[in-house]
Amino acid sequence: MTHQALGAQLLGAELPLHGAVFYLSPLATDAFAPARGGVPVLFPQFADTGSLRKHGYVRDLPWTLGECRNEAGVATVCYALEISDGDIEAWPHGARLQMKAALLPDRLTIELGIENIGTSAFTFTGGLHPYFFVQDLRHMRISGLQGVKVHDRYQPLLAVEEAQALALDAAPFERLYDGCPDLTLWTGEKQLTLSASGFDQWMVWNPGETGARQLADLPDADWQRFVCIEPVRVARPVCLAPGETFSGTLTIT
Repeated sequence: MTHQALGAQLLGAELPLHGAVFYLSPLATDAFAPARGGVPVLFPQFADTGSLRKHGYVRDLPWTLGECRNEAGVATVCYALEISDGDIEAWPHGARLQMKAALLPDRLTIELGIENIGTSAFTFTGGLHPYFFVQDLRHMRISGLQGVKVHDRYQPLLAVEEAQALALDAAPFERLYDGCPDLTLWTGEKQLTLSASGFDQWMVWNPGETGARQLADLPDADWQRFVCIEPVRVARPVCLAPGETFSGTLTIT
């Protein structure tokens, strides 16, 4: 696994029978900005669903590396971040976050833990934002979402996913699924199974051909190289009283 302290971002991982799991932009060279790719952490706001900064603040903050080891075929990395009540003016709460990833020969697990260490309750949305590497987006397929209620940014009248196997093309795609069933991702060459706990929705996103040209840290043609399948909490925000905790896990096999 490769990773960085900024945002506790997992940048890359390889499964022996699969190869590279995540996409990382070759233009992601700024050590002081979140990388385009890998697995960013989103907290305390998902995207532009509230009044805070898009995707929150923690992907822009330096986390502390607490564990990094490779023993008996298991690679583990763990980062922590502590936010005090007055650290973020627009979000005056106290929280302790932990991101732990464990890579085994047949699976990768990523766990996001959040604890309210402040004096007041807070509500948050967010989750994980993995960029899955695919050979060609137009040959990628995602199974397991048929019949799930959706909110589509570009097709507001669409209510339910109709496709047995979801396929994307060069058009921008942003669809929030109101459910978190196990999914199968066919990358064009290999197959991955995605499952989540704690999170209760999937977001599927790709900027498309036109959107990619508006992203300075993404090569114009690289919209074809990834699909974001994100385990999140959006429609039902998590509320934590002082001392309460949340745990959300993504497992990739």
